[in-house]
Amino acid sequence: MNVKQDGGSEAAPVAEINVTPLVDVMLVLLIIFMVSMPAMMSQLQIEIPKKSLTPPPPDVKPKPTMYVLVDDAGAYYFQFGGDGVPMPVAFEELPAKLIEKADEYSKELVYVKAAPRIDYGRVVTLIETMGKSGYNKVALDKNENAMPLDTPTEAVPAG
Repeated sequence: MNVKQDGGSEAAPVAEINVTPLVDVMLVLLIIFMVSMPAMMSQLQIEIPKKSLTPPPPDVKPKPTMYVLVDDAGAYYFQFGGDGVPMPVAFEELPAKLIEKADEYSKELVYVKAAPRIDYGRVVTLIETMGKSGYNKVALDKNENAMPLDTPTEAVPAG
């Protein structure tokens, strides 16, 4: 304990924080995280797209992107391409429809788009159903070209 001697005969304790133990603990934690980080990073599988130097042939039309949509009411839709017509599908029929489309789209990146106010559990259930149906590349999308999923029903009063 630090003791300060002032002009008097009585010694008073000094109210200072000893930062040496704090720095030691922080350095030990830094070393632990630096050593353990490469082990944790090896578990992530990330595919970085490769740039093609050759343009596609002009007569080949690319396959439209597949979207699986969930609106505010919890209804599910398939949409092919950003300007495609959304096709409604019941949740009970969703696994069968996904398996039906798996031959064509299971190796492609498929987007899930959900309304902003939809229950998070519905989106997780949808992604889990897609994974069980054979879709390995699923991404969440905020595509402005896809079907608008939520429309404000009433104006919020100001103030």
